[in-house]
Amino acid sequence: MKINNPKYVTYYIDSNFEFILTQIYKCYQKMLVDYDFIENNENKIKNKLYKDYLNNQNIREELGLNQYLFKTETGMIDENYNEKGYSDIEVIDLEGSFKSTDAFYIIECKRLDNKNSLNNKYITEGINRFIEEKYPTHYRVNGMLGFVVKSVDLKENSKHFSDFQLYQFIDNFDFSYRSNHITKTEKRITLYHLMLDFSGKIK
Repeated sequence: MKINNPKYVTYYIDSNFEFILTQIYKCYQKMLVDYDFIENNENKIKNKLYKDYLNNQNIREELGLNQYLFKTETGMIDENYNEKGYSDIEVIDLEGSFKSTDAFYIIECKRLDNKNSLNNKYITEGINRFIEEKYPTHYRVNGMLGFVVKSVDLKENSKHFSDFQLYQFIDNFDFSYRSNHITKTEKRITLYHLMLDFSGKIK
């Protein structure tokens, strides 16, 4: 699909990313059914999501994800050829209109519980990596997954993140948000946030 009218570019980007996140949410729902327990480890949760679902051809076909390539732990290289960070999940739209090696979405994953320590890490080691441009924002839209590992009032906990705005785009899911930020080089970016509750499966 080729987009010629700039008026529709932002709509296309947002709708495309919302579709990706909706399918990730469906993978999360499958995880709750498929696993008897899940280790309380950010990388293990992310790697299960990636290996068993986002990179599983049967699941990809079922959820209409064949046009997207998911990669994990991709190194970000700065102008001095140093690694400045590793993205948790990188998403490339193989059929998208924006043909560039820089044209991909990034999804950062962070655990959350009922303590401020992980809430703070969600900001300092998550949101701030986009603001400080450790992660690129080609589309100016990226996302974060909050892996909730202990029982918590999610609506109350979301108040810890002052920039969050409730933004419901997934059917029957109440814990999706968006936040808007200005990066260090004054780019306007949007982050989507999904709070995925794994607490009942954590051992």
